[in-house]
Amino acid sequence: MKIDAKALSKFITPFGVLILLLFLFSNHVSGQTQSQLTANFEVDHVIGCAPFTLNITNVKASTQFDYLNTTDPNNCSTFQQDPGQCFTNFQAEQQFEYTQPGVYYVIGISQSLPNGEQSDYIKITVIEAIEPTFNVFACTNNEVFLDIDFTQDSYDSYSIDFGDGSPIQTINKATDSNELPYTYAAAGTYNINVQGLASGNATNCSGFTKSITTLDSSPTPVINSLKVLDATTIEINYESLDSRIVHTLIIESEDGSQTDLITLDPSTNATSYTYTNSNFDFVNTVYSVKIESTTQCDNTAIPSETVHTVAVQYSSTYVNSDIQIDFDFTTVNNSAYEIVFFENDNSTANKFTTNTGTTQRILSNCTLVESYYFEATFGAAISKSAPIIPDLSGTLSPPAIQSMDGELVNATFELEFNQAPVGTSNYRIYKKNPDDTFSAIGTSSSPEFTDTNLRSGQLELCYTVAYEDDCGNTSEMSPEFCFLLSVGTIRLPNAFTPNGDGINDTFTVGDGVFINFQMQIFDRWGNLIFNSTNPSLGWDGTYNGTPASIGGYAYRVSFQDAGNTTIQQTGTLVLIR
Repeated sequence: MKIDAKALSKFITPFGVLILLLFLFSNHVSGQTQSQLTANFEVDHVIGCAPFTLNITNVKASTQFDYLNTTDPNNCSTFQQDPGQCFTNFQAEQQFEYTQPGVYYVIGISQSLPNGEQSDYIKITVIEAIEPTFNVFACTNNEVFLDIDFTQDSYDSYSIDFGDGSPIQTINKATDSNELPYTYAAAGTYNINVQGLASGNATNCSGFTKSITTLDSSPTPVINSLKVLDATTIEINYESLDSRIVHTLIIESEDGSQTDLITLDPSTNATSYTYTNSNFDFVNTVYSVKIESTTQCDNTAIPSETVHTVAVQYSSTYVNSDIQIDFDFTTVNNSAYEIVFFENDNSTANKFTTNTGTTQRILSNCTLVESYYFEATFGAAISKSAPIIPDLSGTLSPPAIQSMDGELVNATFELEFNQAPVGTSNYRIYKKNPDDTFSAIGTSSSPEFTDTNLRSGQLELCYTVAYEDDCGNTSEMSPEFCFLLSVGTIRLPNAFTPNGDGINDTFTVGDGVFINFQMQIFDRWGNLIFNSTNPSLGWDGTYNGTPASIGGYAYRVSFQDAGNTTIQQTGTLVLIR
């Protein structure tokens, strides 16, 4: 503001001095803010919450305004003499509503400014009008504790009305703490309002009110149950938490090597909380769990009763043809508990009064596996272990098959072995190679198998067999079973006496194994009088049930060895009676 010296001299009287002081004082308290360079115009607010209306006042010349400019005029080299190089959106209206948060520069442009200047500006800050974020906690003796989150909004300060008629208090972000204790004169329920401010001004800024009931003493938290869901997750159920105080969940391993603290929010976890930590192992390790309730004013923690998890391990093995599962449990050594073993989620199986123990289940097959768990009682709280569903796949070693028989039949070798001692649907047969290793040669759904791949000249066959039980476990390999391929050698007599004396009564090829055997007998005229494919059944000297005539006959015998080579022999014989 410029004051003419001659004009000022007219007022240098006591009365004139008073008038001047009143003028200056009224200009100061009006709340108006002058433009930065030439004081050509004023605004009623330089900061406020969107949406808010800006009013231009005390315009000293005919001026138009650009309200939405976001470029600092100091970064425009021609701002004073030629602002049109940088700014173009001018209007004559002297009122404007800001709806979007941001920093703006109101540019005023006029051709009648002194010294060839054309423009002036005022910086305007528009912030988002959001409700302040704060918590209020009750303490003993009618004291409360207010905690404002400074990071959730752009306000520079807040006004607090504690709702009891006391003077409104102000917190400044730059100089004050975000925590404020307050003591009411009397017990009761009060509405606390926190109002966001912009430069100490509440122009369109939001406020938020929370109700609080004062507290005589802090309640003791109570845990009702604890349940292990899996190795990394537990579920805690407790009596409803008082939202006026702070509640901390404390989880610690029995050896003290792992600890975690979680602040429970009564608004979202009033009666239960599911905790997950990938670094914890609630199945195999014992943990203690408790809740501590603390007032913000004196930090005195009141703990719940401690509840402990139950750790469980299991192992399984075959005992003869049954599956034995051993369950081992452990928890803290605390006399005030009972531990119960449940199966299939509803039937009580065993009870224990020790903090460690073992129980067993005997199953006749894998399909009888159920869900098992342990439940411990600590005072009034129930602690349930993780559900245990034993995985018997790939963990057991079924007993081996102990016997096998074999027979060479028509250039194939037929195997028959014991039925698996446990439930199975798949046998796998292995055969010995010339280098003494074994290779799988096939599978069978029954305890028998036919080996069709016999090699010429092979004098011995060796096999082993394994099977897969109903759980998917592979059995131990059976012992090695070997069979000699003693292919028969023809030892035909040149005469025989079928007279019933038990000596040389049949014409046979002798002992041995003959594959695809055939024996034919012809009379002297070439007629076929006997034909057999059974090497153990020789010719008894009859034809069509009648004794054949004594005299000479011809024979032809053929068979195959283990390599499928046909061996044939012919000759003559004499029938003598």
